[in-house]
Amino acid sequence: MRILYVVHQFLPRYFTGTEQHTWAIANAAKRAGHEVHVFTLEPDFGERSPLFSVSTDELEGIPITRVRFWMHVDRDFERMEYRHPLVAERFRRLLESVRPDLVHIAHLRYLGVGPLEESKQLGIPVVVHLHDFWFLCPAVTLRRHDGSLCDGPPEGGLGCIDCVRADVGRELDRNGLREAMRRTSSTLPVDSTPSRTARGRAATLLERPRVLREALLRADRIVSPSRFLKGVFAANGFPPERIAVLGFGLDPAHFAALVPEPRAAGAPLRVGHLGSIAEYKGTDLVVDAVAGAAVPMTLSVFGRVEEHDPWAKALHARAQALPNVRFEGSFARHELARVLGRLDVVVVPSRWYENAPFVVLEAQTAKVPVFASDHGGLSERIRQEHDGELFRPGDLADLRARLERLAREPERLARYRGNQPRIQSLDEHGAEILSIYAELAGATASEKRP
Repeated sequence: MRILYVVHQFLPRYFTGTEQHTWAIANAAKRAGHEVHVFTLEPDFGERSPLFSVSTDELEGIPITRVRFWMHVDRDFERMEYRHPLVAERFRRLLESVRPDLVHIAHLRYLGVGPLEESKQLGIPVVVHLHDFWFLCPAVTLRRHDGSLCDGPPEGGLGCIDCVRADVGRELDRNGLREAMRRTSSTLPVDSTPSRTARGRAATLLERPRVLREALLRADRIVSPSRFLKGVFAANGFPPERIAVLGFGLDPAHFAALVPEPRAAGAPLRVGHLGSIAEYKGTDLVVDAVAGAAVPMTLSVFGRVEEHDPWAKALHARAQALPNVRFEGSFARHELARVLGRLDVVVVPSRWYENAPFVVLEAQTAKVPVFASDHGGLSERIRQEHDGELFRPGDLADLRARLERLAREPERLARYRGNQPRIQSLDEHGAEILSIYAELAGATASEKRP
């Protein structure tokens, strides 16, 4: 079988959970004897020449087609985020060249729904893997402009305007257009065209929920890695029976070299934070919790401080003056076991609804307890005071108190370590995915049979 994977960014420059999962299942399919290809975007905010380009390369024997374009080439940047005709046209050419038996979509942000629609027009089965809220939320994180959590696109998308384009919202209010658009959107379907006007950009965000809903429902299989994420889509009107829940799997080889370094009696508690350093990830919460702790503890922050992110740079600069906090940068995949082996607890203090972050599964596999915000998919993964702890989201005092208690009670830490759940292997997860492929391939063959 020929399988084409589609993802919004990819290795080696981008390696967060979505990219890691796509790479893992593509390799699982390859090991099973399937022919594998990847189609991805190489984001370009610097607007290098030419305006649009396509390149090909290979990564460990897997061919990759990368499109690169100026991110602000369109008159309506928000519309291009989910509808990109140039990408759709180039993807159709790739379909005609590779002729895949199946397309597995991991993420479509800035690629648009074209790859899904083009695949279905050619009668190719499509699997969509939900990794976050992109099909519902133009900001992806389901957080409003003030940082509060959102349940889905308010007022059919009209409520998204202030989160994504506050300037457009202000102009609508100045000109009295918001109420007019509210009345129109409730009675007429919205079809936007690329525009720089406030009304045109607002129409883009009103159109988005319908376009993405229709596209997602065209998929032959929709997969969610958590019950929570499935529930969010069901609450927004997607048929729950259309969404299968399959947990992620990990490669045991990544933990073969794990040698836990015991903490000496009386030594500081060793706290870790791994992954993106960002406000919505709550990195500052764990920094402040450890910095102000009343008992000895240290914090190691692993991840890149993105040069384009002033918030992350400011936090990094502030941490330089904290004697028990160290920013240690990113690490190679083969170093994961070494990093986890010298930690007592991993903190995931996210302000947004995490879905099924790999850092939790990796820590649990390494027998390192996780302390996390009590919401979203995190609440689903951690059993309170059995294998880890959940604290009130955004509550610095609650997190600090729990870490201080863990530092004072070594028997609690030992109990949590011994209660870590079994995480399925990558081979087990890959077998689940491959069974979906086989089922869809069989159904397609039946349809084509005279």
